[in-house]
Amino acid sequence: MREARASAEGGFDIGALIEPKSIAVVGVSPAAPNSWGYRTMRVLAEGGYGGTLYAVHPTKDVPGFETVRSLGDKPAPDLVAICVRAEQSVDVVRQAREIGAKAAIVFASNFAEIGEKGEQLQRELVEAAGDMPFLGPNCLGFSNRTASVKMSVAPFLNRPLLPPGPVALIAQSGALGLVLAQCVEESGVGYSHFISVGNESVVTAAMLARQLIERDDVGIAFVYLETLRDPQVLAEAAARAHALGKRIIVLKAGSSDAGRRAALSHTAAIAGNETLFEALTRDMGIVRIRDDEGVQPVLAALRRGWKMPERPRVAILSNSGGAGALLADRLVAEGARVEAFSEPLRQAIRKTGLVEAGDQNPLDIGGGWEALLDRVEPCLKVLDGAEEVDAVVVYYAFGDIIGERVAPIASYCGAMSKPAVFVWQAAPAEFYASVTERDVLTSTIGGGVRAVAAQMTAASTGNAEWRRRDVAPVRLPDLRAGQATIAEREAGAVLRELGVDVVDAVAVVSGQAAAAIEKVTAKGWARCVIKGNAADVLHRNRVGLVEVGVSVDRLGAVIERLSRRLDEVSADPHRCLLIQPMVPFESEIGVGGLVDPAYGPAILIGPGGINIEAAHGERHVLLLSASYAARAAFSARVEKAYDLSRGTVAGLVDGIERLLAAPEVREVDINPMVRTAHGGLIALDALIVVEQHHATAVA
Repeated sequence: MREARASAEGGFDIGALIEPKSIAVVGVSPAAPNSWGYRTMRVLAEGGYGGTLYAVHPTKDVPGFETVRSLGDKPAPDLVAICVRAEQSVDVVRQAREIGAKAAIVFASNFAEIGEKGEQLQRELVEAAGDMPFLGPNCLGFSNRTASVKMSVAPFLNRPLLPPGPVALIAQSGALGLVLAQCVEESGVGYSHFISVGNESVVTAAMLARQLIERDDVGIAFVYLETLRDPQVLAEAAARAHALGKRIIVLKAGSSDAGRRAALSHTAAIAGNETLFEALTRDMGIVRIRDDEGVQPVLAALRRGWKMPERPRVAILSNSGGAGALLADRLVAEGARVEAFSEPLRQAIRKTGLVEAGDQNPLDIGGGWEALLDRVEPCLKVLDGAEEVDAVVVYYAFGDIIGERVAPIASYCGAMSKPAVFVWQAAPAEFYASVTERDVLTSTIGGGVRAVAAQMTAASTGNAEWRRRDVAPVRLPDLRAGQATIAEREAGAVLRELGVDVVDAVAVVSGQAAAAIEKVTAKGWARCVIKGNAADVLHRNRVGLVEVGVSVDRLGAVIERLSRRLDEVSADPHRCLLIQPMVPFESEIGVGGLVDPAYGPAILIGPGGINIEAAHGERHVLLLSASYAARAAFSARVEKAYDLSRGTVAGLVDGIERLLAAPEVREVDINPMVRTAHGGLIALDALIVVEQHHATAVA
């Protein structure tokens, strides 16, 4: 549920929210020391809050705290903490806004998360707030550790913690956000801010990331998302982070929603939020992790400035040949390369005296490794300085007697200039626990592989630009009231105007079959495809309006049969049949575009054909608000994937962008497109979905 009223850049007074000079707490029960409001005040005071803090209670004083009878009894505070039930919160928010409070936080639940009744109450809450930003509802609050503002009663925040560090953690789930805060702590990196955003009725996680990345005490904004309501703001946060030498990390749930979109076109059915989100993170250099295990290795890479190419060359050093081989297999499956070393590098490794059994990659230390531990660091220095190595994985098993000599390997890895991971399996517990460089340490082969894979996601800083281009929209044919789609014949004409190659076709209108057959004969088409063409018939195969491989001598009979069928299923006054030549091809490509309400215009290119929605294979996605560099990278990927001539995809992108710029257009399917002999693309079918004021969906 999105009701936010802040600017496109997430503009609001974040200082009043997370670093307030004065706080009023509403909903404190003097007789209930364990109530939410009372605990909130106590935690603030015990946490060292140095600003003005007072309670609001109509009849009683709160022991130990200044108390006023109403919000209007003192000058407007920066922040009002609202600790009352959901039904009462609306009036308190309205009062806070009316007295001029700069911000508020609403802890109560039972809003949009419970359904229709709660959604209505949340709308009333937003209306009551007007232009006053507030956090929540249904949130756990926040902790600004730099300024000693602990606005949360979560017990976790009272645990002994590392000193405040460069990470600002923003979470849509309060409980999981606290778990991730623990993961940050376990990585040896302190966090400066924890903010639970709850239902995001006004202030969103992306808005907070955009604001926090500007602060000197924040170097990394770590965001947990279940729903991204404002992709543009997150993109702007990433762009600003790039400019400041900072980064955004995102862990997002809800990745299986592609089938939730009810759509007329295949493109819209395929392009779920997950598909578009993946493109956003890639193009904007947002580091995406998949679960909590990604926190430690990504933070290790970011805080050390470690970088690696898209397909890194990984060196493996192991005291077990089997473990080294298994690591190699798993890393290659993740997209890394485990390649043989050059002879000069092998010689340099041999000079360290570490490797006895084999100096290839993986490096097998072999038997007697216990006596060679003093040579590990010199060998790692050689690998660190080798241009042909992008990352290093060190594997050791056991070490019961000499664990104190194995443990420093983690420090060697942490000091490298290249990404490194130390896998210490079956390690003695006391020595494993003694390792200080925890963020490069893992106890399993799988953990080591996942660590490298996570570090690979941190490699790209993206192109860090997000803006909508002004393009001249293409002119569409006249649309009738209630028309929801533009059928193939008319859609093909639009695509030709945009410079897209479209297969030739002969139209067969009522009573003109003989003339159409004469045209087909003159064109020399030996075998043809005949299809129905009507704006109110989308899936023609399903209703018997497509016939393939029709010879010229059968055209008359097939035209007669399909014409009758078309009249049965279509009321489009401009319906007709299309005759096209059979075009030989090796594979079918599906090309589509859509205007997403959150992400804006986007293009998808991938496997095509009749079963496009179930087809396997990589789908390439471009958000048209991304930078020119992202467009170039997209074009290069697609041209390489389908062996297309240079410039083919760029021209197609420009054409579809102009089509999506037309205000009536919502989706376009060009499926299939096939590769020509010269490396170009030709469209064999097309559909344009439009939106009109009186349009009705077609079943």
